[in-house]
Amino acid sequence: MGPWARAFLEKFGSPTDVDTSQVRDLRIEPSLITAKVGDETVTLSAPPIPAGIWAAIEPVRTDTQSESLIQTLDHTWEEPLIPEVIVRVGRRETVPAVAAAVANAIEADPSALLRWRGYPEVSAAAGDDWRGTELPELPPPARRPAAPVPTRSPTSGIHSANGDLVEALVAAYSTLSPPRRTA
Repeated sequence: MGPWARAFLEKFGSPTDVDTSQVRDLRIEPSLITAKVGDETVTLSAPPIPAGIWAAIEPVRTDTQSESLIQTLDHTWEEPLIPEVIVRVGRRETVPAVAAAVANAIEADPSALLRWRGYPEVSAAAGDDWRGTELPELPPPARRPAAPVPTRSPTSGIHSANGDLVEALVAAYSTLSPPRRTA
């Protein structure tokens, strides 16, 4: 078992031989891990590592469990890869099974732990950061209303130094609007 998966299990005091067969629907998202154990939903959450820290230590290999990343985050940035405080929601008996399932997921794909800790997703075309892709189609332009909203409303009953609020807004619209062309 790699160092990240092992550290995750140690955080929960879980032995490596915990039965994970009851754990299903495991989802690892930024700051939140959820799973079902029987009829119970178990969640583990922690704040993400700030994006500025991730940017300062890039590039991070997402395919290996690096001891040096653990040390860099912990000693240089005082932001451990496995956080000190993890909010756990679930019965005491079910949390170790979810922790073991997460450790197995980390072992299979180390980027799962990075994703949970807020590491930005790596795009498929990460080889050339200067080359973009085609822009998506823009939606059709929205139709502008025939008249500003205040002119379609009666007075508001809200009084200002310039009279009723609707009257003040109509005056402001007419002052800021470009002059209309006449044919």
